[in-house]
Amino acid sequence: MQRIHFGPRLFRKLLPPCAFLALLLCARPASAALGGDALSIAADQVRLAASVRILRAELYTMHELEAATGTKVREYLDSEGNVFAVSWQGPFRPNLRQLLGSYYETFLKAAGPRVSRGPLNLSLPGLVIHMSGHQRAFYGRVYIVDRVPQGLPTDEIR
Repeated sequence: MQRIHFGPRLFRKLLPPCAFLALLLCARPASAALGGDALSIAADQVRLAASVRILRAELYTMHELEAATGTKVREYLDSEGNVFAVSWQGPFRPNLRQLLGSYYETFLKAAGPRVSRGPLNLSLPGLVIHMSGHQRAFYGRVYIVDRVPQGLPTDEIR
């Protein structure tokens, strides 16, 4: 019977795949998605390698994440800590699946197959989506109509 020697050489060969499997098994999606809560904004910061600036207003709190790529993502939270709006601007379009969360499928169905690359303005029951841009200059905003704090003009979501 052959003995397996766990020396430094075998350890160096096994460490990367074991570490990858451990990360894969322990990882969970990190997003402060539209309609979600504020607990995952720190995870978004790590995922985007972003700096965070927090602005507290009377009716909402805005977390602005600036990614190393220059793209800014703003997540607007109501007084209960739920994300009611998300906006972005910068040279790269953010991961919309991550930002829109459970609303992403609604967005895909409403946008449908697009022929033009012009602005997209959708007013769905309970959800408003505005997005546009061109190479190196993308912007957009999405908000849940029923969750926008009473008295907050929607043009403040930028």
